Amino acid sequence: MTGGTEDLEHTTTSDGDTPAGGSAVPPEESPDLVQTPLDDQEILDLNRRFAEVRRSVGALEKVLLQGPRKFSRRDLSLKQDIPERLASVYWRSLGFTPVDEDTVVFTEEDAYAIGDLTAIVEDGVLSERAFSSITRGLGFHMGRLAMWITEALVDEAKHADGADDAEARQQMLDSVPELLETLESQVMFTFRRQLAAYAARAGSEVLHRDTDELFPLQRAVGFADLVQFTRLAQDLSGAELADVVGRFEAVGRDVISVGGCRVVKTVGDEIMFLADTPEDGAQIAVSLAEIITADQGLPPVRVGLSWGSMFSRYGDVFGPKVNLAARMESVARPGSVIVDDETAEAIAQALPGGFDISEGEDVDLHGIGTVRVQEMRRDRSAPLDLGL
Repeated sequence: MTGGTEDLEHTTTSDGDTPAGGSAVPPEESPDLVQTPLDDQEILDLNRRFAEVRRSVGALEKVLLQGPRKFSRRDLSLKQDIPERLASVYWRSLGFTPVDEDTVVFTEEDAYAIGDLTAIVEDGVLSERAFSSITRGLGFHMGRLAMWITEALVDEAKHADGADDAEARQQMLDSVPELLETLESQVMFTFRRQLAAYAARAGSEVLHRDTDELFPLQRAVGFADLVQFTRLAQDLSGAELADVVGRFEAVGRDVISVGGCRVVKTVGDEIMFLADTPEDGAQIAVSLAEIITADQGLPPVRVGLSWGSMFSRYGDVFGPKVNLAARMESVARPGSVIVDDETAEAIAQALPGGFDISEGEDVDLHGIGTVRVQEMRRDRSAPLDLGL
C-alpha cells in the first residue's frame, strides 16, 4: 500500500518555493496543515499522560534491565576484559543502535551476558562467525517475540476493556512487570523444547546415507497464500486487517503443527512450512486448502508444494525446490494445491491412493522456465483432525 500522489502535489520547499510539478498551497487553505492550539485543560491532560507514561516506562525498565547503566564499551574492555570489537558486534547483532566506546549504556546484566558469550569465543569453543550468527538470531527472534507479546497485550486491552489505542498501550506498560516472571519461564521452556525437537531431527539426519552435500536435507516445502489479499486490504481498517492476518496465521499454524510439520515463517498473507515426508507435506497442503477455504472469515488459499533436497541456514531453507514451490503457489487456482511431477510421484509412492493428482499441464514459471504441474486433491487419505 503506497501513499497517494495527491500528498506530493501539495508539497512546498523549505523556503516556500513551489517544487517542480506542484503548486504552492497556503497553510490556511490546507486543512491537513492547520493545527488547533491546545487549551489549558488539554495541556494539563497531555502533561499528566506524559508523566504517567514516563513513570511506567521507567519502572518497567528498572525491572527489565535489573540495574542502572554504568559501563561504556571501553569500560567493558578495561574492567570486564571484554574485547571492544566483540562487544560492538554483539550489540549490533542484537539489533540495537551502535554506540561509541565512551557512551555509558551497559548495565551489570549486559556485561555478564556479553562477557559470557564472548568468553566462549575467546576460549575457541565458538568462532566469531558462529558468534555473530547466533547473536543475530537471538536479536531477531527475541525482538519479534517482544513485539508480539506487547501488541497482544495491547490488543487484549482493546477487546476486553474497550480501551482506545493510547489507553491500551498504557495498560500494557503497567501489566508487563507482573507478567514478567511467567513470560521468562515460558520463553525458556519453549526454547528448551524446541531445541530438543530440532536436535532429535538433526540426529536422524546422521543416519541418512548418500546425502547431497550441496542440498543435504530431504524435505517437503510448501507455501500457502491468501487469494486477493491486496484487494481485501484496501477495504478493511487496520484492526480488521490485523484480525484477518491473525486468524490466517493461527489456523495455518494449528494445521501445520497438528500435522506434525513446522512453520518456517509467515509474511502477512503467506505461510511457509516444512514436512519430513512427502505424504505429510501432502496432508498439510491439502488440509490448509480445505480448512482455510472453508473458513467464512478468510479468503480462499492457494498452495504450492514440492519435495526434494534443500539447504537449511538461519532458520530458513534454500534451494531450487524451495523456489519451485513458491512459484507454483503463484499459479495455483483459489482453494487448490499444485505439485510438480517429482513431488506427485513421491507422494503416490509413499501413500498410494491417498491423494488424487490431475493429468497436469505445462506452465511457465518466472525465473524457472516451463514446468509440468499437477493439481492435488484428497482421495482416500483421512482428513486432518485438529482436535479443537
